[in-house]
Amino acid sequence: MADHDVLIEKLSRSMEPVRRPWHPGWRTLAWVAMALPCGIVASLLLNRTLTDWSQTGANWAAVQLLLTFVAGLLAVRNAFLLSIAGQRPLNWRWFTPLAGLWFVSTLANLHSHPAAPAVGAIEGPNCYLFMVVVSTPMVAMVIGYLHRTRTLYPLRSLAAAGAGVACMALTLLSLCHPTHISALDLLMHIAATATIVTVTVVAGYRWVSLP
Repeated sequence: MADHDVLIEKLSRSMEPVRRPWHPGWRTLAWVAMALPCGIVASLLLNRTLTDWSQTGANWAAVQLLLTFVAGLLAVRNAFLLSIAGQRPLNWRWFTPLAGLWFVSTLANLHSHPAAPAVGAIEGPNCYLFMVVVSTPMVAMVIGYLHRTRTLYPLRSLAAAGAGVACMALTLLSLCHPTHISALDLLMHIAATATIVTVTVVAGYRWVSLP
């Protein structure tokens, strides 16, 4: 087109207002407010028993729940920070104390409850199934949130988002799991976390990468 003014006028007419994305902190809170209820609804598809907080060792379970929830918040916030140029996400030094405290509390819980688990409680392989099922809507939602802004670092953003979703799934699991934990439980939790992170990265890469 020889007449650039006409081209500029046509492009100007087709332009739509640009909506500025929310601050990463508000985006994180909005995601949590929507994702956790969806995860709870997904958990209704599974056979589960609510945690009996009167059991011995409930304090350890409460500490683990708090640690995983805080780690999930920070990880999802990091994913949103990485999607905006110029923002500085938290580095691994922030997550190391949380991971260390969680691991120590898990080991303490593991060795302080030699008794057999209650019948009908979520144990062993069911932990893996629970985390994967409740994380499914949360993964879809976090990919949708990242698709809104895209990201220069899709692998890092999606890995952080997947880790955050896994932490939220583990938080929900703590609400319907015996206060004690077995070695098989721990292995299933780790396997489910690895699965959630991998699925988030694979499923979301083409949706959050810049064209």
